[in-house]
Amino acid sequence: MSSVFLSASVPSTDSEYYKGCNPVLIQSALRSFLFCVLGRKHLVFGGHPSITPLILAVCEELGVDNKKAVTLFQSQYFQESFPAEASQFENLVLVPARGTLEKSLAVMRRQMFTAYNYDAAVFIGGMEGINQEFRLFREACPTAKILPLKSPGGAAEKLPGVMLDDDELLDYEGLFVKGLKIGKEPLKDLPALKLKGVNYLNKDM
Repeated sequence: MSSVFLSASVPSTDSEYYKGCNPVLIQSALRSFLFCVLGRKHLVFGGHPSITPLILAVCEELGVDNKKAVTLFQSQYFQESFPAEASQFENLVLVPARGTLEKSLAVMRRQMFTAYNYDAAVFIGGMEGINQEFRLFREACPTAKILPLKSPGGAAEKLPGVMLDDDELLDYEGLFVKGLKIGKEPLKDLPALKLKGVNYLNKDM
């Protein structure tokens, strides 16, 4: 089964990317993505307070078992500020901190991008971190398809990659169905994937 990486966030109001973004479109694109992908492809993402609760809520709304559908990576650098919803993901991978924020995120992202076989990555909204994740993902997964959405703005707007007419038309469901080659078959009970070379860490550590 293929995996899809999601890099997304709503820029904070103090970010240079906030002025040029549309938070409503970011949320709309995220929900369309989740309703298309969850239960049909394995989703991997790095935790962010603006999307972790949403992904959990959509899993519950669809009746999808998040243990089989989603893997959440978190750096322990942010241990004190994890959103409460993070602990409700069965496949929560805690990556040890490495002194500085930059080193901690680099280690987490490299582990995240080598843990599974990806056939695509989707980038929505975001700030500076989305540029770094784009670069590292492309290095680790050179044959994977890149889908950066332009219409919601944020850092993803400036990324190179496939541009579909559906993005300009704000038809996000059509964009993901076509871009990720997702059928409209009923949701299925996905088999659990084993992390390559890494064990899931105890969430209570």
